[in-house]
Amino acid sequence: MRNSMNAVVKCVLATLLAALVVMFVNARLPNEAHSAVPGKVSHTSVAEGQVITLVVHSAPDCKYCARWKGPSAGAERFKVWARTHPGTQLFIVERASIASNETPADYPQELRWLSEQNQKDQRLRPGTPMFEVFVARSLVLRTYGLDSWDDDVFPAIRDLDARRSRHVASH
Repeated sequence: MRNSMNAVVKCVLATLLAALVVMFVNARLPNEAHSAVPGKVSHTSVAEGQVITLVVHSAPDCKYCARWKGPSAGAERFKVWARTHPGTQLFIVERASIASNETPADYPQELRWLSEQNQKDQRLRPGTPMFEVFVARSLVLRTYGLDSWDDDVFPAIRDLDARRSRHVASH
């Protein structure tokens, strides 16, 4: 009986150890594992005069989108920060509902090029909220979900802007 208990304890401990290793490895994966363009943020330079564009895909029946747009949440934090970082801009593409497709009318005129690209690529019903970061119309980050705002998107925008600021200051 004692030998079988030792075997069970060893098996349970081995399983727990394996689970911890998996959790540790997953926790240590870089943020870009969530993005559509891995590593591109850290390799993107922003020249003087280039604008960092944040596009948020949203729907009125998306509770996570509503939270992001709420007071003292992501949208407000970005707007406050952007007041002192004029090389950044925010656009929200709001479709009729989560279940509906985006239409060209959902896009502001400044993003007509993105609407055409998404129509061509058949990317008409992205997850919400979806965050895309562009520099000179080049996608550098695409990620989904409310948590990705604090974990990936806002840090990436600040990093891109800070690297531009240092470059401009060195002239």
